[in-house]
Amino acid sequence: MTEIALISSPYSKKNRKNPAGFAKLKALAPDQSLVRSPETSEQMDEAMEHFKSRHVDVVAINGGDGTVHVALTSMVRVYGDDPLPKIALIKGGTMNQTATNLKIKGEPVEIFERIIKATSENRGLKCRKLILLNADGNYGFLFGMGAVCTFMDWYFEGLGASPFSAAKVLITLMTSTLFNGRMARRFFRGVEQEITADGFSFGKIAYWMTLISTIPQIGLGFELMHRARDNHESAHMVAFHNKKGILVQVIRSWFGLSLPPDVVDDSTGKVFLIKSEEPFKYTLDGDIFSSNGRLILKTGPVVEIVTE
Repeated sequence: MTEIALISSPYSKKNRKNPAGFAKLKALAPDQSLVRSPETSEQMDEAMEHFKSRHVDVVAINGGDGTVHVALTSMVRVYGDDPLPKIALIKGGTMNQTATNLKIKGEPVEIFERIIKATSENRGLKCRKLILLNADGNYGFLFGMGAVCTFMDWYFEGLGASPFSAAKVLITLMTSTLFNGRMARRFFRGVEQEITADGFSFGKIAYWMTLISTIPQIGLGFELMHRARDNHESAHMVAFHNKKGILVQVIRSWFGLSLPPDVVDDSTGKVFLIKSEEPFKYTLDGDIFSSNGRLILKTGPVVEIVTE
């Protein structure tokens, strides 16, 4: 019998607005002792310890990208060298970019029902393998620094986290760019850094935005990290050092086309070293962290994500 565990975030915006949704998910769970709603990292670790002791096959995560990366970070830490269970993303958050990349459709209850039905019928679950990014012991799929953190600040300060809010910020930014407005000048501010990909250094360059990802789509339909689509061992890095023709580059990235080398440094790799003369902020799957000016990112381990 397939053991299915359920992790639900009490802090997810969707879960806060619809507490009855978690009650429905919990009622569907085949084993109530495998349902957890951790409020702290310690409680998340306790949940993962319990799942490990029960040899759980699937962990369904009811939350957004932030909840997923917290759960995965705890899981990798607790399981160590033991095989990880399969992960089911049931899209209970505001940002569900990993699930979007995998074309997972439906609301949380609907997704959870499909998974339970598949296991009850004793047919194999459809899964995709993705490799994780390890940023200072935190695990996720999409890393960003520079302008991406600025964008997220505006995103959460605006009308509330939503696709509409993101689109409004993007349109306002594009307008500011046309007139070299204050918003654009802040967004495109470069900070000198040295980035090394698998031992190759690009030198000290003032980058205004750096993305490293193991999933191709970064949001709003942009498949900027397209080299991650067919590479299951390395991550794709795109580091912007020039805003020349940026509106044209936005269109190119929308269609998943490569950007010219006079605009970006583009590479794939398994180990990235970022060094800066000053501390910097970065995001991993929507959560914001701080670095003292030196950060190592590594790929691995591989996780299997249910795509039912």
